[in-house]
Amino acid sequence: MLRTTIARAGTTALVASLLVVASPSSSEAARDFKPWGKVVSKNHVLKRGCHDYTYRYKITAPTDQWSAEIFFISPDGTGLASAVLDTKANPDRGKQKVTVCRPSTSYGKHRIKMKITYNRDRDVIDGFVKPSSFRFKRR
Repeated sequence: MLRTTIARAGTTALVASLLVVASPSSSEAARDFKPWGKVVSKNHVLKRGCHDYTYRYKITAPTDQWSAEIFFISPDGTGLASAVLDTKANPDRGKQKVTVCRPSTSYGKHRIKMKITYNRDRDVIDGFVKPSSFRFKRR
């Protein structure tokens, strides 16, 4: 139990630190969003400890060879968690869970961003779809 908690906290910290480096800058806020899918989550009650929270996604890439990176961003703009979907392992729509630990975030409005990459012949094309938001609330 303790090892699992420590492992999850360490993984969350590692992913969060990588997201700070890999997250798009605020200058990209004005960029054009691609119509290749969407990702959404309902509001959740933020529970003590580490828990799984559900989000839904839909991929409508122009080809059937795609992958998607999903970024969960805290109210202060730091990376909270991330997930990866792939055409070989995931259907083009469905629901997934992300693990969030209470000490790593706060109550309030969080954002979800999704970057889709697909292959057309030898070309690799990518872009962000329109981000969405959800809230972690007390009750």
